[in-house]
Amino acid sequence: MFRFFSKREDEGESDTSGIPLKQGDIVLSTKGRDRGTIYVVVDILPPRYCLVSDGRKRAVAEPKKKSHRHLQLVGQIDSHTLSDWGTKDSLINRGIRKALEDFVRTETEEGGLQ
Repeated sequence: MFRFFSKREDEGESDTSGIPLKQGDIVLSTKGRDRGTIYVVVDILPPRYCLVSDGRKRAVAEPKKKSHRHLQLVGQIDSHTLSDWGTKDSLINRGIRKALEDFVRTETEEGGLQ
């Protein structure tokens, strides 16, 4: 079976309106071998993909490419934390690890994540 997609005239090449995620979103992988892993969205690749990192196995230098359909939004990193990450990959990875650890700690205390 084939699916044909026609591009609407009002859409641009770099339109990310089809992806409900943005940089700094904390997401949960729902499909694949990494199911259940929590990531941070590092970049958006229109029309369908996101680059995600956990700061450990998937560092910012080599993020994982995942379809936005296989990710579930569970939280968001505040913009102040995003601006403090700096430019070196090691600083960004450290910031991602710290943000994810803080998020998991607060969610488990509140009973949100299991």
